[in-house]
Amino acid sequence: MINWIKGELVSSWQTNNKSYILVNCQGLGYEIQTLESVIFDINTNKISKKEIILWLKHIKKEDSDTLFGFISKDQRDFFIQILNIKGIGSQIGMALLNKFSLNQIIYSIINNDKKSISSVQGIGQKMTERIILELKSKVITKKIEKENSDKSIFLEDNTE
Repeated sequence: MINWIKGELVSSWQTNNKSYILVNCQGLGYEIQTLESVIFDINTNKISKKEIILWLKHIKKEDSDTLFGFISKDQRDFFIQILNIKGIGSQIGMALLNKFSLNQIIYSIINNDKKSISSVQGIGQKMTERIILELKSKVITKKIEKENSDKSIFLEDNTE
């Protein structure tokens, strides 16, 4: 499994409300769907084009292989957690992370802010309730763990 990538940015583009980058890693070009904030940070030179590091989630489907790239491990781990919720796919997960920062999402989950979460395109009232129900205890547990240590907010469950 591919966990992260470090390489040189070759190109970035947006199409159909999706953001992509092409990363050259030792002569191989990896096309990675990423967050709009990553493209913004590249364009404003907050992220080096010479050496970009992204945490990855590889999703293999019958008709496609897609790499999703995130600046932080916490973002990637949250993305993995939200994909475990019935009815939520990668594009809804990306839309949520595109609209809000991870801290804003966590705040909304902890405070039952259904209005914010349901404002994301593709997320209705029932899905909002499911997100809050399934992630609230994980978010609170991980928040407490983070306050007691210096680890990530979202640690992948290895109980599968």
